[in-house]
Amino acid sequence: MTLATVLRHVLLLDRDNGSATHTGVALPPTPATSRVQGPLANHPPDPSLAVTDESALRRMNSLLGITLDICLQLDTARLQLQNAISTQREMETLLEMVAARMEAGQAHQSVHRRITTLLMAERDTVSEAVREWNRIGRRFTQHTRLLPAQLDSVVDTLGPLPADEMDRLAEACLLTHADVHFRLRQRARARAADRLTGASTGPGRTPEDFHDWIARMEEVRAQAAADFASAREAYLDAALNLDRGHASFVRARSLRRTAETGFRHGSGSALHFSDAILEESRRMHAVLALQARRLAAKHQLYSLAGLLPKQYGLVGPLTWH
Repeated sequence: MTLATVLRHVLLLDRDNGSATHTGVALPPTPATSRVQGPLANHPPDPSLAVTDESALRRMNSLLGITLDICLQLDTARLQLQNAISTQREMETLLEMVAARMEAGQAHQSVHRRITTLLMAERDTVSEAVREWNRIGRRFTQHTRLLPAQLDSVVDTLGPLPADEMDRLAEACLLTHADVHFRLRQRARARAADRLTGASTGPGRTPEDFHDWIARMEEVRAQAAADFASAREAYLDAALNLDRGHASFVRARSLRRTAETGFRHGSGSALHFSDAILEESRRMHAVLALQARRLAAKHQLYSLAGLLPKQYGLVGPLTWH
């Protein structure tokens, strides 16, 4: 099932566990079950899911952020396991070819022993990848009540964030960030209306109170801007590291293909080919982790902007937007 389906399922579980009264989010009824019933991801946004206060927004963003992080870890662990298994199979094939050349007197015993050692190390890598997949899979099941195999591949369909989208998120962050921002804005507007109409500001209220609220709001906006700037820097760093990692992987793949061609044609050594196989695998392993890191950093930007639920089609337009 898609990532959006899993996220909606988690929100339904959260409601069924009795937390909806605390989140301020009204979710349609659904039977409690360990599997999603029906095409939840295809449902149109429900206006009843719109966030109406800052505590609800924070809770929904927090829940979705945790779920997204687990899903990313699970998908990355799966891809890294597949990469490790593929590498092990390539090393096994190489070892069989070296053994055949040994019988023909075209390879030395020391080369066979060296590749056997590398193959054993790669099998240990596969075992470690299996343990990591199982560990994260158990966490995924505990959190979502779903089986790890039910999660489809997590794809970053948006790609790198363009400048105008980043600006939109920064502006939304100023509107939705911080626990007290919404309440402060509403109260400040009420006080301003009282001043215009000459109404009393309430018992114990003074005009200075209004200025204190305004000052506090500016502090909140400044903190929101600082938090978003930090998250944006983290995202840009993650994007740059992914670009660098991918470039290194492309070079490693090219060298691996050259080494394979040389080995098969008899102009290159088996050890050179085995080293190239392992290097390409290591680069792929790193790229998979960097992809997840960039997407996690992007999720953080949408979370600060209060747009994670909307981004995945889980709610209608948010009250603040």
